Amino acid sequence: MSHYDVLVEGAGPAGATAAYYLAKQGKKVALVDRAKFPREKACGGGLCVHIEEFDHIISNWDDFLESKCFRGIVYGPDFTPVDYVSEKPFFYNIRRLKFDNTLVEYAVAEGATLIEGIAVKSFEVKTDKVITKLRNGDELTSDVIIGAGGSFDMVSRRIREIENMPMKWKDEDIATALYFEVEVGREYMDRVYGKERVSMAHIKYQNLDGYGWSFSKDTVLNVGIGCPRSIIKKLKKDNPKWDERQYLLDYVDTLKDQGWFPKDIEVNRKMIAGSNIPVGMGMKCTVGDRMLVIGDAGGFVSPLSGEGLYYALDSGRIAAESLDALFKEGAFDKQSMMLYHNAWSGKWGDDLEWLKVGWHLLMVMPNSLIKYAALDEETKEFFTHMFVGSMPASKIKNKVLALIAKGALKHDFLSHVIGKHEQVPSISN
Repeated sequence: MSHYDVLVEGAGPAGATAAYYLAKQGKKVALVDRAKFPREKACGGGLCVHIEEFDHIISNWDDFLESKCFRGIVYGPDFTPVDYVSEKPFFYNIRRLKFDNTLVEYAVAEGATLIEGIAVKSFEVKTDKVITKLRNGDELTSDVIIGAGGSFDMVSRRIREIENMPMKWKDEDIATALYFEVEVGREYMDRVYGKERVSMAHIKYQNLDGYGWSFSKDTVLNVGIGCPRSIIKKLKKDNPKWDERQYLLDYVDTLKDQGWFPKDIEVNRKMIAGSNIPVGMGMKCTVGDRMLVIGDAGGFVSPLSGEGLYYALDSGRIAAESLDALFKEGAFDKQSMMLYHNAWSGKWGDDLEWLKVGWHLLMVMPNSLIKYAALDEETKEFFTHMFVGSMPASKIKNKVLALIAKGALKHDFLSHVIGKHEQVPSISN
């Protein structure tokens, strides 16, 4: 029976990053995943600028970077656009097939042991170790287990059970995302999306909570929609013929009408993949005796945009840093493991809460907010950076919400009273 300092269950970006940093510390790490890499993952493939915190990412851009985004366009439900152009990149585009595999390779290069194509069957926490059973019958022991298995991770479920938390996310705290990627060629991308590589979103498309997106890679378009699972369930209950895949296909038709998607490319249902993403501001407790959760397993995803790659990588790094301190003390009880929980919560726990506030405001008053942002350069900048996840909670709280309230009065209520409406500039690609 092989023994490891840490067993990481799940080799996605969160798990691979935790394994990378732990291996760099000299820890013996097992990185276990049921899939064989490289493997695809349903995702928009966007990285916010916080990713620049990771030296092993920015020093190896050529390994996986598809494009840098200098321009973002956000449309409201009435197709009013906010067009933001930046001198510096505010968004980076990758493809998950290559990005995730590269992160695993980084971890293995530092000494982590990759066990792929074999799922974890169960684990048991003892006073002095964790015993993990794999589906092939093998048993591994470790001092600590990290749950990085996504929305319905087994370590997450164990912590929920111990802490008397709900055993699964509420439907309103789960976003269903559907997407596809299609090759359009560099000539088309340069001509339509430009050297700025426009990233685009349509807020409340067809007046449903959520948004559609079109992210421009190097020669590939990544197109998708995200919507709360609770909304989808209600729509299907009220209208059994409603279908989320058709909703995405309708969105493609809109992109074609606006000139953002090639008219000669037909998209069919077989091209579409999907996933469920937790957007509930993180679990109230993310640790237990000899265990912790990171990434989607902990619910670390922006409730506003659904972006989770930064939080995946950073929670993996924070977990490794916390465990490094705990290994020096030799203490892995829940109270000691709270070092990790307090670290991530103190760094961006407030961000997740205020991004949830931003989400509700955007869904309640999207047209007025977007119109104000389109007419006010300061608000436009704040709106864009809030949406892509590059803004700290303090600015969201103190600046953006004040501007939203001001904009709602100036461009909604007063425009009706005085009968004067300001014209929003049109957008062309």
